[in-house]
Amino acid sequence: MAETFLTLTNKVLVKLNEVELTSANFTSARGVQVQAQNAVNEAIRYINQREFNYPFNHSTKTETLVPGTVRYSIPTDAKSVDYNTFRVVKDSDNAISGGRLDKLDYNEYINHFITQEDEVTTTTLNGSHSSSVTTLTLTSTTGFDSTGKVYIGSEIITYTGILGNDLTGCTRGAESTTAATHASGVQVAQFDSGDAPSFVSRTLDNNYLLYPYPDKAFSLKYDYFTFPSDLSAHGDTTSIPDRFAPIVIDGAVAFVYQYRGETQQYGIAFARFEQGIKNMQTLLVNKFEYVRSTYIPYTGNSRSSSNVRAN
Repeated sequence: MAETFLTLTNKVLVKLNEVELTSANFTSARGVQVQAQNAVNEAIRYINQREFNYPFNHSTKTETLVPGTVRYSIPTDAKSVDYNTFRVVKDSDNAISGGRLDKLDYNEYINHFITQEDEVTTTTLNGSHSSSVTTLTLTSTTGFDSTGKVYIGSEIITYTGILGNDLTGCTRGAESTTAATHASGVQVAQFDSGDAPSFVSRTLDNNYLLYPYPDKAFSLKYDYFTFPSDLSAHGDTTSIPDRFAPIVIDGAVAFVYQYRGETQQYGIAFARFEQGIKNMQTLLVNKFEYVRSTYIPYTGNSRSSSNVRAN
């Protein structure tokens, strides 16, 4: 049974010879009981700050790429992203072979590939549109070809003319895509090239971009590690496995001693806490050999050198 915020707090209180809490009075705790609650969260934060890549904080993100979109955001709870794990998911039904992306240094992207971002014209839909309408109303048609095709989600739509902000004579579900209903405000993109992404680059704001930009709604996956939120309700549980709960408790006891100014007791308890963390790292992190791909420098090759193919 998972250790809850209540049970962790009470185990700290027992070690301190203090009165335990119940689920009924957990939110009305006072004095040392509040210190114990705060100390449990501080111990958990300390453990996670020492090592982001604990297996119990691992998660996998699946991103549906937007045709013509170069830059994407990492999850808001991500603290560490494994850029060696970016891969396009194989999709035999849509002739996508899939494969892992190579890492590209951001400065090399700026020096050699950033002009791809000038190839894409984007706007948004003005109003929702069903899958059968043949006139699309956009927020703006500035920069769009007088005839051509646009990408909305996974659907390709061809059109024969422009009237104001309307694309007229639309053929829905072109090029073997599926016509779909689209909500107001979704992106509408137009571009001439694009492909299955072969490179990923971490941006200056710690998000990521792709080269080349996708020309389909590819499914992209990558691994990352979270930094869990503080426990709040009495029934909240931590991602740290129960077998390491004694380490959390040791840390919480140490922090309560620190709050009280009991320096000697704090030093003894904190040393035990630190040793527990080292043991946990040895068991969960250091025993694994992570495969790291090497950085692939720019060699002047064109997009045809991509190791991911959309046939």
